[in-house]
Amino acid sequence: MPFKGVDQFGKFLGRPAVRAGYCVDCLSQLYGEPAETIGQHLGEAGIASRQAHCGNCGEHKDTFMVLRPPGVMR
Repeated sequence: MPFKGVDQFGKFLGRPAVRAGYCVDCLSQLYGEPAETIGQHLGEAGIASRQAHCGNCGEHKDTFMVLRPPGVMR
């Protein structure tokens, strides 16, 4: 079942790659969904996390970011 922020989440996935990722807590606040729902959706989309400073809150934790293969532009 898609969550209510799915349209906004699609916009996040459609953004160009950025240097900073966002932690699941900040994504949860941004999309108004529980962190568990956001984490599940990221996992289903095949988006992996990495340890880094969140581009929003600045805490060092698992962050998620959209990566594009070299040469792919939107």
